[in-house]
Amino acid sequence: MSSWINFSILWMLTGSPVTAAVVLLAAYALADWYTFGFLRGLARAMADFRRGRRLRLVLLLNPHDRKARADLGDILLSQRRWTRVLEVVKPLADEDPHDLRALFLLGVACFATGRSEQGELFLGEIHKADPSFRDGAAALELGRWRLRLRDARAAAILGEFVQAHPHSVEARFLLSQAHRLAGDTAAAVAERQRCWREYETELPYQQRRDRRWAWRARPSRPALYAAVACGALVLFGAALQSSPAHRHLAADVRSTSP
Repeated sequence: MSSWINFSILWMLTGSPVTAAVVLLAAYALADWYTFGFLRGLARAMADFRRGRRLRLVLLLNPHDRKARADLGDILLSQRRWTRVLEVVKPLADEDPHDLRALFLLGVACFATGRSEQGELFLGEIHKADPSFRDGAAALELGRWRLRLRDARAAAILGEFVQAHPHSVEARFLLSQAHRLAGDTAAAVAERQRCWREYETELPYQQRRDRRWAWRARPSRPALYAAVACGALVLFGAALQSSPAHRHLAADVRSTSP
């Protein structure tokens, strides 16, 4: 409804529905670029969908292609198709129990499908074998899933990850949540503050990636932006009501009414 109102206002101001649509789409694209990047995510999802189809054809012709199977597992993981991840990746781990990439995919999928003990086993094995695998992704995922399961051990593994990656905004926010779960309010507040400071020192592309974690650490910031946007809409509406074009349109409507 609000989109139609905005479109109608722009149509009245520009005098052209095409121009109004272009301006509105450009505004949405600009807002998306500087916030969460849903359009970029949609583009990536479409690209992954096409690539996934090609990889399925490859595996249909050659089921023993390990790289194609692992790549398809990554795509399925990004699509949150956890059961399919287990089906596709399990043969890799059966052939090579030390394949860290396969163990990582299986660990996350096991956690997501309720097999927390197996998830702990797979991700823990990766963390012991190579803590630097994918920049410590095993430790971060262990902390994330332990936190979701309200496991008090989440603070320990996330603290270890933060020591190795002190500038990770996401990890600091998760660590603050883990401290809150453990009842350490002071440590939780300190980590949320550090999370925001790390976010403020990031480059623009990093801030776009980490914005949702920073805003969760400081909810007053998105609330302030929403208040400013609402105020701008009110001022814009008031200016539109007092504009000559609006008065002329209202006079035309009155003159044509019976």
